[in-house]
Amino acid sequence: MEVKIQTLTPIWTGGVETGKVDRIHETGLLGSLRWWMEVLVRGMGGVVCDPTAESDSCGEHSDRNSLDQKKYHQSQATDQRQKLRDGGLFCDVSHIFGATGWKRQFRLSVSEIKETSNWERASLQITPQDRTRGWFLNPGWLGTFTLNFHGDPETLAKLYTLIRFMETYGSLGARPQLGYGIFRIVENPPESKSTCLSYNQHDQQSVSEFPDLRTFTFFKLRFTPRKSTWWHTVPGIRELRGKRDSWAELEQLAKNGTIPTTPALKNYLRYGQQWSNPALPHWLFGTIRYEERLRSKVAFGWAYQLEDTKDWEIRGWVYLPQDKNGRIFRREIVNVFQDKLGKPQTWLTALGLETTDYSAANLTLLPRDKPWQIHSVSDVEAFLKNTVEEHSHDQ
Repeated sequence: MEVKIQTLTPIWTGGVETGKVDRIHETGLLGSLRWWMEVLVRGMGGVVCDPTAESDSCGEHSDRNSLDQKKYHQSQATDQRQKLRDGGLFCDVSHIFGATGWKRQFRLSVSEIKETSNWERASLQITPQDRTRGWFLNPGWLGTFTLNFHGDPETLAKLYTLIRFMETYGSLGARPQLGYGIFRIVENPPESKSTCLSYNQHDQQSVSEFPDLRTFTFFKLRFTPRKSTWWHTVPGIRELRGKRDSWAELEQLAKNGTIPTTPALKNYLRYGQQWSNPALPHWLFGTIRYEERLRSKVAFGWAYQLEDTKDWEIRGWVYLPQDKNGRIFRREIVNVFQDKLGKPQTWLTALGLETTDYSAANLTLLPRDKPWQIHSVSDVEAFLKNTVEEHSHDQ
C-alpha cells in the first residue's frame, strides 16, 4: 500500500545532528503511528498497555507486554486475536505494532522524497511580548514523500483507517504540541479501503490518564485574511522583524504556505488566563522542571494556507485524562476553553488580528454535538464511522 503525503506544517523525525532533521526517519513516523493507534483503540474500548512501564498496564491480563510462543501455538482458537491473548499478549495495539516475542505485522519504508523548502539556518526563538522565555522551533522538513506499507490485507486496512484519521485530526512525526506534522494525502492507492475498528463490549476499559479518544476535542479554525502579510502582527513573530535571519526564514515559510502561530495561541491560553491553581497550566500545557516531565495535552498546528485559495487554517486538539488532576481541573479548563476557543474572533484576537484584518472566519469543534465532554464508546464508534464514510465518499 502506497500513500503519498504532502506536509502542511514542518515534520519532525529527528536526525543524526541534534536539532535538525537530516531526512525522513521511519522510526520517527512509527512512534506517532503507534501513539495515535493507542488513542483510537482506547477510545474503542480495546486493551492498550503502557509501553513505558516496567510492568505492563494491562491490569490482570499480563505482567509483561510479551507473547508466550508455546501457549500461542497450543491455543485452539481460530481467531488470531484470541490466539494472541491465549499466548499472554492482550494489548490490541501490540498485535499490530509488535511486542516481545511478536514482530510488527507490517513494514514501513519511505520513498519519492522531495523537499520543497530548505529550512536550515537556525532555530526560531519565538518570545511574545512580556515573556522572558519563549518557544524554540527547530528546523523541520517540508515537502512530499510516499509511505510504503507492506502487510496482510486486514492490517493494511487498519493502517489506512489510522492514517486517514491522522490526516483529518492528528499529525505525523514528533512534536505535535509545537505544531509540527500536519499533512494531507495527495494520492490514494486505488486498492486501499478503510475499516472500522471494533472490540467486544466486555473489553471496554475505563477512561484513564492515558490519551483516549473518548476525552478528545478537535478544533479547526479557517479564516480569510485581507492581506498576505497578516502574520506580521502575530505575537512573538512581530518581535522578530528586526532579526534578519529569523525574518528571512519566516518569509520563506510564508511563501511555502505555513506560519508558526502555535506559540501565540499557547501563550494566550497558558499565560493570558488567571488560572486558579499554578499546577493547572503545568499539567495541561506540559512542563520540564527539575525531575518533573509532563507532556502537553493541548496541540495547535501552525497556520497553513489551503491549496488554490486565500484561506488559512489552524487545527489541533485537547484531551483531558481522567487522572486525579483531570478530575479536579476539568470544569475550569472546559469553562476557559469554551470562552476563549468557542468563537473564531477570540482565536484571531490572540493572533493579533483585528476584525478589519480578515473577511471571513469559521470555527469547527468536533465531535460537533458533544465538544469538551467525555464520550462513550458508542460515541467514538459513530465518530469514526462518519470519518470513514466521508473519506469513502471523497474517493
